Amino acid sequence: MSSISESIRAQLGDLAARDLEQGIKSKFADHDQRANDFSFDADAFFLDLSKTHISKELVDVYERFAEEIDFAGRRRALFSGEKINVTEQRSVLHTLLRNPQNQGIEMTSDDLLAQASDANQQFAAQLESIQASLHERDHAVKHIVHVGIGGSALGPQLAYEALKPLNPAMELFFVGNIDAHELVAVLSQCDPHATVVVGVSKTFTTAETLKNLDSISAWFEDAGVMQPRKRFVAVTANPINAIAYGIDEANIVSFPNWVGGRYSVWSSVSLSVALVIGWPAFQQFLEGAAQMDAHFYNAEPKDNLPFLAACLDHYYANYLGAGSRAIFAYDYRLRSLVPYLQQLETESNGKDRQRDGLPVDQQTSAVIWGGVGTDVQHSVFQMLHQGTALMPAEFILVAQADHHHTSHHNELLANGLAQTAALLAGQDKEVVNRLHGDEGLSESALMAKQFSGDRPSSTFLLKALTPFSLGAVLAFYEHRTFSFGVLTNINSYDQMGVELGKRLAKQIRPLVDASVEGIEAASDAKKRAEEFDPSTRQLLAMLKG
Repeated sequence: MSSISESIRAQLGDLAARDLEQGIKSKFADHDQRANDFSFDADAFFLDLSKTHISKELVDVYERFAEEIDFAGRRRALFSGEKINVTEQRSVLHTLLRNPQNQGIEMTSDDLLAQASDANQQFAAQLESIQASLHERDHAVKHIVHVGIGGSALGPQLAYEALKPLNPAMELFFVGNIDAHELVAVLSQCDPHATVVVGVSKTFTTAETLKNLDSISAWFEDAGVMQPRKRFVAVTANPINAIAYGIDEANIVSFPNWVGGRYSVWSSVSLSVALVIGWPAFQQFLEGAAQMDAHFYNAEPKDNLPFLAACLDHYYANYLGAGSRAIFAYDYRLRSLVPYLQQLETESNGKDRQRDGLPVDQQTSAVIWGGVGTDVQHSVFQMLHQGTALMPAEFILVAQADHHHTSHHNELLANGLAQTAALLAGQDKEVVNRLHGDEGLSESALMAKQFSGDRPSSTFLLKALTPFSLGAVLAFYEHRTFSFGVLTNINSYDQMGVELGKRLAKQIRPLVDASVEGIEAASDAKKRAEEFDPSTRQLLAMLKG
């Protein structure tokens, strides 16, 4: 069953036909207060949506859409702990980590708030204990290696890069990939006598994480460090497995089993970050997210920033033909934001099944891509300005830098603002002739300098990049992702699509071992190889050399 009625579908189709014909510039010409009416102050950041195809008519249609699908009820179910992850029969409770009081919302289970409160208090206490133990070591700890993959690393890495002091007392490195090139590159920068390892795995069975931890143990031993696993801290929802691995119980930090991977940055999964920035700063990070939670839960659809952004995502994907969305952070500290959001949005909403298991009848997640600062202006922006595909773009600007190079920062901000203006304005033949008519250029060169404009963009403006503002921005994207899932009638909280590749990797691994070692596979291995397609069998044979 579709979540979208024929009436809503028709109204959105009519608006799309008009928007494709008229463009965005005409909206400014027809509405002199457009910039003011479609910009929003969220305290932690300012959001300008006026350079998108948003309109009062579009918002009105999506308000009716929200009523039809009981968006308010679905939102309440998220915050009250109902099992909205219908395929796995699980609640989605990460908002509790930001505010265990949960805005006073009544929970479906009496003990959930207590669990969240206990988790926060335990995290704070264990953080303090681990900090004290680090100060008692014979060698001052200068390096922390955070080992985890996917949701166990992307969020903490983003938070660390965004919030670390310019000259931190402890430097934090991340190892996630099973590719040992990454591991070797990180360890080459660390002093084994001044290094502590934080291993993060929900089950403490993650193959990549355990393999990397094994290799780090060997690195410690090669450097003459005795009992290397004494230098390990485990962050897990399964302490028993961490103890079995050989990590001291005092060095195990747990979190509730209901903490989902791509929503785990709010939990003790970010222990390594909290060790560097301190608990007060980490609390501010949680408070920024909690403020956005309150806005999302209480605001009506027409004023609800995550919901409005999701409506635009839905409109662009399903009615204006946009298959991707670009995100550009004009701040080097946010260099890991795009990979983080890629996982958040595409793992959540890259689905072809509705909540009832039937095939979707709408476009779901767009491809999320992007980059940082002026670097990308010299590569992908050519496509944004003159390419044939419609690609909405988001720009994230930070007004205040944390360095003294004012001229650098002003140039950065000027470039970001200029790109949003250029995407809207374009450059027609008259402008090209006025600017370049006396340069003796060929007609083809003059024509090549023309581009249409009317390319949609939105702009986030942060006063400063602080724990509070970062928390609010990430929570905004989480609720935007949830809202899009509601609009498309999918379950945003499972990730079945990652399972098949993992299972097949386990089947292929023994065959790869045999190939690399140059020995003949046993008869049973040969038989297993025959289960794969001709292309995969050929590649396995190529590995034999």
